[in-house]
Amino acid sequence: MTASTEKKIQKLLSLIIPTYNMATLLPRCLESLVSASSAVDNLEVIVVNDGSKDESLAIAQTWQSKYPDVIQVIDKVNGNYGSTINAALPCVQGVYVKIVDSDDWMDTKILESFLQELKHYAAQGDYPDIVHTPFVSIGPNGVKEVIRYNTMGKEPYTYGQIYSLDEVLKDGYIRFFLIHSLTYRTDLLRSIDYRQTEGISYTDTEWSCYPTFWAKSILFLNLKLYQYNADRDGQTMDPKVIMRSINQLTTLTDKMLAYYQQNIRNGALSEIRRTWLKQYFENRMRILYKLYLLDMPREDFKVEEMEAFDRKYWPICQAQDFHIVLWPENKLLRIDYIKYWHKHHRRWPVWFEIFNHQVDRLAKYVYVRVFRK
Repeated sequence: MTASTEKKIQKLLSLIIPTYNMATLLPRCLESLVSASSAVDNLEVIVVNDGSKDESLAIAQTWQSKYPDVIQVIDKVNGNYGSTINAALPCVQGVYVKIVDSDDWMDTKILESFLQELKHYAAQGDYPDIVHTPFVSIGPNGVKEVIRYNTMGKEPYTYGQIYSLDEVLKDGYIRFFLIHSLTYRTDLLRSIDYRQTEGISYTDTEWSCYPTFWAKSILFLNLKLYQYNADRDGQTMDPKVIMRSINQLTTLTDKMLAYYQQNIRNGALSEIRRTWLKQYFENRMRILYKLYLLDMPREDFKVEEMEAFDRKYWPICQAQDFHIVLWPENKLLRIDYIKYWHKHHRRWPVWFEIFNHQVDRLAKYVYVRVFRK
């Protein structure tokens, strides 16, 4: 079965749900969406089955038969995460579009409020390119952490107000543009011919990045809409999975750097935008160096692989004038991992890494307890 190509009445919000072997969790996700009181009138749900080997497709089709005015199903051969987004976007009928992973869900009551807010702004003729909302990360033992656009507990923008994106980007808070917080105006994505890389994981990073090259406006809403399941074994953000996927991360980085280089050269971006994007890609490179020099288990670390990685990317960083330093996350131990590597061609001593990890854990514990309630 494929999604219908007939012209539908435009909905307010389209939700794309990529699914692969999520038969046990998909019903929870769908239930949280269709239970919204205004779902039939305002919501479109597109489930993209990416060649699942379990009952995911049958479950999605059953829900589609129950809610034909809300849910449609696309069934396709496996092509990984980006291919599901690429398959869904041409079918999207909503004014806005958001991705919901099938192992996550939304707070149904808050979804109703979110739809009402979108309707309110649309009635005034206001269609911000980006709508930013906090999300809830649910970890081991159900421990919840609210991820907000803030720094040290301070939220710098007024909820319910539309800002110029340049005004927001000048603050340099690159870490708050995360997929679970972002809803885009569909026409923005179509105007830039948005597509994600296929065949590899972690392409949600592209969703969080490419539209920020071109978006003009952003609205902040104080609605903890998205419920992120951060405690499922085998998910792509599992540290063990990330360590096995470094080649995919570097492939994606190559694609993103090419996009950056192409669009930085054309002169169409404001200086604020160029500065923010430079910071974004500096951080991207910092993350990759961190994977090798700090996060990777010592038994897996190979000097020759790190040297090959460094020979490839360090000249790019220098050519793009990326200022890359890698301090410990706790900000207390001021030794740059990358500088240490370039000087000694080895990782920090074992005892120092152990000590640093313990300080990191303590610093994060204090930060969460004090600032992220």
